[in-house]
This record gives sequence, C-alpha cells and structure tokens, in this order.
Amino acid sequence: MHSLSPRGLAIVDELAERHDFSRDAIAHLVLAVADGDGQMAMFSHPQFGGPGQWMQGGMLMLSDPLNHALNARVDALCHEIGERVGGMAGEGIAGEIAAQQPAWLVAEENTAWWPEELGAPNATGEQNGLRYAYFAQARRLVVQTDDTLRVYDTLDHRIHGFAQQQGSQSRLTVTSQHGDVDLASLPVISTGKQPLS
Repeated sequence: MHSLSPRGLAIVDELAERHDFSRDAIAHLVLAVADGDGQMAMFSHPQFGGPGQWMQGGMLMLSDPLNHALNARVDALCHEIGERVGGMAGEGIAGEIAAQQPAWLVAEENTAWWPEELGAPNATGEQNGLRYAYFAQARRLVVQTDDTLRVYDTLDHRIHGFAQQQGSQSRLTVTSQHGDVDLASLPVISTGKQPLS
C-alpha cells in the first residue's frame, strides 16, 4: 500500500481539475494504479460506477459497461496515472514525473500480509473478507480468507483480471491469456494460518 506525498497531493489536484473527478476519487485511483505498478488496478469508488478493473493496454471493466462516456473518462485517467506511476518514457507528462516518482509516491511502512520472500505484488485486491496478491514473476497468487493463507502456483497463466463470484460458496476466478480460470484448478503450494491484520 502507498501513501501520497505533498507532491502527490498536488498531482491529485491537477488531475481532479483536468479530469473532472473529485480529489478523493482521483487519490483512490492513484493508489490502486500504484499498487498495480502502473500496469493494472482494482478499484471501487462511486464516481467510477462502483467496482472496476483496468489494465495498461486497453482493458477496462466498470460496473456499467454501457456508460461509454464514463468508460472513456476513467480509461483516460487510468492511462495517465499509469504513465506517471510506471514512469513510461517519452510522451508528455510521463517523462516529467518519472524522475520525481519517489518524491510523489512514497511507500508506507511494510504492511505486507503475504510471504515476505515473494517481494512486491503486481496486483492486490480485497473484497468480502477475501484478499489476494499476485506475483507475476514468481508465478504465485496468495489468497487470504479468514485466517487461512494459501499460496497458489499460477503455472503459465499471465493473470490480468480477478472476479469474486457470490453465492452460497464465494469463489475467486482469475482471467489469463487462457480465459477464466477457477482458483480451485491451480495447484496449492502452501497453506497456513495467519492472524488477520
């Protein structure tokens, strides 16, 4: 998880003015994109129509897929934040912010709930008592439900989406280049108990 420095808050103000969303909504999205290393985000904010997902390269899913105007505005905002967070070279504001990234996006103390040896995740999320952290390079997905922590091998899946199915049995489904994958089909590397943080 990240927090914004004074420079980061100034950038939030600038983005809020240009993209016509509230400071709270922009800050929420900046933190979500930062958690996804500028490449992806899982977010939930009323101004974005509730829960949504974004990935660099053109994937955006909002709760109201037919609201094309909102989709375009959120996509443009995510793309710009992704450039700033990821420090992509070249175009416009990206190069300007890339050198300043450590100054405007400052890591808080380590609040990692996943195994330390996995490092920093590419994506994290939390919903309805379930939370996950995805580590693309290590090919691992860590899922915590209640006080149980499971580490999954993601095999050859390059995960770019997460969905939690509701009902009598809440299940996590991931989306990869092979389509939707039920979490139960992935090998469990380890299972352990962990106090909730």
